[in-house]
Amino acid sequence: MRPKFLRVIIAILIFIAIFIFCTVYFRKNIVPTVMDSSIAQVRAITTNAINLAATTVINGGLTYDELFEVKKDNNGKITMIQANSPRINTIAREIANLAQANLDALGTQEISISVGTFTGLALLTGFGPDVTIKIVPIGTANCDFVSYFQSAGINQTLHKIYIDVYADVNIITPIDEPTVQVKAEILVCENVIVGEVPEFYLNMSDISGMLNLNP
Repeated sequence: MRPKFLRVIIAILIFIAIFIFCTVYFRKNIVPTVMDSSIAQVRAITTNAINLAATTVINGGLTYDELFEVKKDNNGKITMIQANSPRINTIAREIANLAQANLDALGTQEISISVGTFTGLALLTGFGPDVTIKIVPIGTANCDFVSYFQSAGINQTLHKIYIDVYADVNIITPIDEPTVQVKAEILVCENVIVGEVPEFYLNMSDISGMLNLNP
């Protein structure tokens, strides 16, 4: 075998070895670093967007009586806790629509990661100049009303109403396109019900069936 040809073969093998090493290093160190930073930032701005939507809609305040009616018989015994379904549906749709609008308005985001962080070495994390990476979050939002009953003392039940806003956000980066799931739980109102609450209304499957809304 000619020496020149042998040198070419060795050079090709070295190039392939370096390429494989760089690829493995890139996938093991750089990709997780960029993805973790991207996911953390998108999770933060998404949570802020859906919290803003919920607080904007219920900014004027919601009373328990707007959402539920406690019905009693002639003896004052609670016979039914009836949900105001049209009102609940309206609020859920307004929050979901506004949350979606907030997500659509996010646009391109930028994250800055120091060069030292890319090495994967803890000692170099945060050192060196920053590298700016652009990410584009694209998401969808939906909203659920959740009802909880909790014992609040003798013959008293605390009824809490929460809004759960969910968002599935796809992050478009030069490296990968992960999906982030974000949930925000907001307490809407609560009420202490004096008297024995019918057991069938304490069944959460019944409550979720009545209140679980996906606009």
